[in-house]
Amino acid sequence: MRVDAFRPADDFKNAMDHWIQGFRNAKTVPGQDKVLVPGDPEREYEAKRRVEGLPLLHQVVDDLHSLSQKFSIPRVQ
Repeated sequence: MRVDAFRPADDFKNAMDHWIQGFRNAKTVPGQDKVLVPGDPEREYEAKRRVEGLPLLHQVVDDLHSLSQKFSIPRVQ
């Protein structure tokens, strides 16, 4: 949807930034350390995976090693 068809894009962005900041500053419920907004879990997961890499099942790793040998692709640790 084109937001700028309804209101100027900068106005919309400013309103959304204000809305998100309001949620981020909200008091949390017991057991939660912060309030999340849509996209937060995905951004956190992506940042973690960029540092730690993607977890793979041992069977997948074994299959990839077999394929690397079959096609003479150097094995990377």
